[in-house]
Amino acid sequence: MKIKIIKNEGKYNDQIVVSFTSEFGGGKASWNGENPIEGREYFVELEIPDTVEWRKDVTKSVKEQYCIKSDGSSTVIVCEVETLFEYGCCDFRIGSSIVTLDIEGEPYPKGTFVEISSRNLILYDINL
Repeated sequence: MKIKIIKNEGKYNDQIVVSFTSEFGGGKASWNGENPIEGREYFVELEIPDTVEWRKDVTKSVKEQYCIKSDGSSTVIVCEVETLFEYGCCDFRIGSSIVTLDIEGEPYPKGTFVEISSRNLILYDINL
């Protein structure tokens, strides 16, 4: 996913935190890579390293439109259930990007738009 760094928020718990924007909106996340330059665009992979839970961290969205937004101390990603795996993983689509998460609970069907809320979003610079 292509993002633009709005602000380097500094280090918290030995992690660089950035404010970013994308074609789907923006939020805050930890940054993994070289020190990011404000105003520069990067191609990144999104990760939520925690195991999330259906109907708690991942809820059905009333909107069927991809979106990234801040909600207090969390970043919310509105995306689509893409692929369900039997071993507790799921792929979610946001535009042309896929995010794979470890997940527990009873899943929503493929094609359902959901909101994923996390305080632990990480952006990985993939150096494209």
